[in-house]
Amino acid sequence: MGLFSNPKAPHMESQLHIVADSTTTPEHADEYGAALQRLAEATRTEPGCLFFDVFRSVERPERYVTLEGYADSAALTAHQAADHFQKIVLDELVPLMRTGDARVYGTPIDVPPRD
Repeated sequence: MGLFSNPKAPHMESQLHIVADSTTTPEHADEYGAALQRLAEATRTEPGCLFFDVFRSVERPERYVTLEGYADSAALTAHQAADHFQKIVLDELVPLMRTGDARVYGTPIDVPPRD
């Protein structure tokens, strides 16, 4: 077990978490958000999806962040191969996207509470 491993949850060692930050144009912000909502709803039905949450910026309504969790790399691969991913991400979101950045992280570490 690694330095930051959670001994109570060894099954979590292979989890993957994605933080994706993207923007569209102001005139497409609502349409973009609706497509992200459809993507979240479809993704949450996947067996390996742990969570998929969408956040819209208060200061810049054309900016969105998604937080995604997958059981393992196979679950992430299955997500990216799913019909709804292909249709919504590639056909609807990418054409409207101005900027995009997605980062993949491993299992969360335990951070002790402050005294």
